[in-house]
Amino acid sequence: MDVYSFKNISKYKLIKYFNIICIFLFLTQANSQDVQTSDDSKLSYENVLLGPGDKINITYMDVGRQGIPVERTDLFTIRPDGTIFHELLGVINLEGLSISESEDLLTKKLSKYFNKPTAAISIIEKTLNKVLLYGEVPRIGIISIKSNTTVAELIIQNGGTTPDADISKIAISKRNGLTTTFNMERYLYTNDPANNIILEDGDKVIVPRISTLEKYSKLSENYILQYGNVIEITINELSLMETKPAQPETYIIDREGNIFHRLFGLVHLGGVTVVKSQDILIKMAKRYFREPFITIDVIKLSSRSVFAFGEVKRGGIYPIEGNIRLAEFLATIGGFTPDADLKKIIITRREGKTVVFNMEKYLFNRVDKKNIYLEDGDRIIVQNKNRGFIYRLVYKIQPLTTPMTLITSIIMIYMTFK
Repeated sequence: MDVYSFKNISKYKLIKYFNIICIFLFLTQANSQDVQTSDDSKLSYENVLLGPGDKINITYMDVGRQGIPVERTDLFTIRPDGTIFHELLGVINLEGLSISESEDLLTKKLSKYFNKPTAAISIIEKTLNKVLLYGEVPRIGIISIKSNTTVAELIIQNGGTTPDADISKIAISKRNGLTTTFNMERYLYTNDPANNIILEDGDKVIVPRISTLEKYSKLSENYILQYGNVIEITINELSLMETKPAQPETYIIDREGNIFHRLFGLVHLGGVTVVKSQDILIKMAKRYFREPFITIDVIKLSSRSVFAFGEVKRGGIYPIEGNIRLAEFLATIGGFTPDADLKKIIITRREGKTVVFNMEKYLFNRVDKKNIYLEDGDRIIVQNKNRGFIYRLVYKIQPLTTPMTLITSIIMIYMTFK
């Protein structure tokens, strides 16, 4: 089996296990972060850029009083503006320069005073580099890191990633505008270090969110559908897939585990795997297609839903996201029929509470007190405006019709056998 084959391993599980390891390492790191190791002083500063706060030694050959060459070493702390003041060379800006670049700059400036001068710089104390860590990580913010810290080390030392992270597409944005992508998933399985770069001051590391479609459609045919899942069903005629591909249709699985499909009617998919659900729909589709090809994609794991009935153009069950008010929702589903009673729209809530909303007052007088935020399970009933007195009377006495019918029947039997 290829080392990089993930057919039998869910990406979701990989991230889960990875995060457990990261949290453990993070706690270990946190307990020992104040302990200096003997290797710290041996770190190579070859690729490190100088910046404010860094303490450096500058060594160069000077000429003594009697013309004898003398080696001089001076200690400098780079000022907040990125400069130092050298008694011979004046103000020198070293911010953003590497050790070799700084040495070249000093050598050039010293050449005004000496023949074939040499300059050497050593870092005595390096301020911590700061990088931005953002995205699907438990610790978002500006993180101080030691020199020579890699992308993988940064993420592991700061608690790993969230379960929704796409660790195969971690982006590193550099100060010069270049962006590199690091595949940490490949790195964990194959130890491939490609783009596990050493971070520099000012770098941005962004861990993106993995799409639900990628997480559950391709890698999880055995995912079991359940209440609240929002799914896309695409039905193609196999022979026409290349030339006339069908568009997906969105459905939400209700509390009973059903969807109401426009062709097949009520279909029970709750508790059934994605691949089994496709087989169920293929059997149904054979009544309409010669050679049906069906795909099901889970586009949302859970969703709130509301029900719209009556004089609306598109009644049915609708998933809702975020905070959405009643009027906004009714507008998004296509509005009303010409017979809709806009003065008395009824919303019944799960706990039995009823809200009456006057759309006309909302539109013309901007009265929006009853333009409520919708909740999961709300039922919106738009009545017919042509209901007259008799209709309303029947509606009022409807609860009494059963006992009245029973009493009338008893009287008729009594009169018949008297």
